[in-house]
Parts: sequence; structure tokens; C-alpha cells
Amino acid sequence: MNRLLVAILDIVNKLIAISIIVSSTLEGYFGDFSPYIGPPYASYRILWAIVGFVIGLVLAGIVSGLLAAIITIAREMAALRELVSVRVWTAPPPR
Repeated sequence: MNRLLVAILDIVNKLIAISIIVSSTLEGYFGDFSPYIGPPYASYRILWAIVGFVIGLVLAGIVSGLLAAIITIAREMAALRELVSVRVWTAPPPR
């Protein structure tokens, strides 16, 4: 069950990263920045779409990086639990 939840979290992490990048790019392209730069020209829309894409990459890197670290820790703990449960423990030799 734990592995299933970690696998689902991994898939959700990837979807969140993609949605952050796409939404920030679309907001950069369709956003109303006319009070800041004047009338909307096509070149400004492309420029703001690129800025939105870069901001989306940074945000997705932070959010997805945090979730990826949690996923990695969970997988390593599961592997460690299996290793400890399978390993045969013996007493040290007498001195």
C-alpha cells in the first residue's frame, strides 16, 4: 500500500510540475500587462510568455523538488525496512 501511495504521489508531482509551467506560460501570454508596458503588441506577448515560462520552471523546480525529495526518502525507507527484515542477525563471537 505504501508503494502505491508513493507511486501515485510521483505521478501527481509530475502533473503538478507540468501544470505550473503551462499555467504560468499562458498567464504570461494572455495576461494584461498594458499598465506596465503600454499597448499590447505581439512581441510583448511573446516576451511575457517567455518570462512566464521561466518563472514557471523555477516554481515547478522548487515545488517538484520538494516533493521529489519526500518521494526519495519514502522509497529509501521502504528499501531499508526490507533490508532489515530480511537480514539474519547473528550474535557477535565471544571475546
